[in-house]
Amino acid sequence: KNRSDVSGGGAKPWRQKGTGRARQGSTRAIQWVGGGRAFGTSLESYQLKINKKVKRAALESVLQSKATEGRVVIDALQYEKPATKKFKQLIDSKEIKGKVLLIFEGGAIDNAVKSARNLPQLKCLNSNCLNIKDLLDSEWLVMTPATAEKLKLNVG
Repeated sequence: KNRSDVSGGGAKPWRQKGTGRARQGSTRAIQWVGGGRAFGTSLESYQLKINKKVKRAALESVLQSKATEGRVVIDALQYEKPATKKFKQLIDSKEIKGKVLLIFEGGAIDNAVKSARNLPQLKCLNSNCLNIKDLLDSEWLVMTPATAEKLKLNVG
């Protein structure tokens, strides 16, 4: 807490002159026990508001740039049961190196998500929770055709 957040300290501890002691204005100043902190934490939010259309345009721009670079893999991702080894084989067969982001629809490919989430440098993210930070952080995107259709991704 800074000086204004600490309770008490309304009156001067002693008068300004004549006591021989150093002048003091409050018992809640930083040099006093029970006083405030010099640079206390602030509750100020530094979050910026970004318009929805601008956010959406930025997402589409990053998705299209990944697609034009050839860094998007579209696969059916149909697994009968979770198997990390099979998903790793898919990654190796496509010669994917670096960070991978698996974008999926809610509940449609549970076994593929369970297969992928144990791999290092691979992050699974629902298409509803897609964000710029994760898109820019990953080098490759893996998704189903339905997800690509929902994101209006043109992969040529």
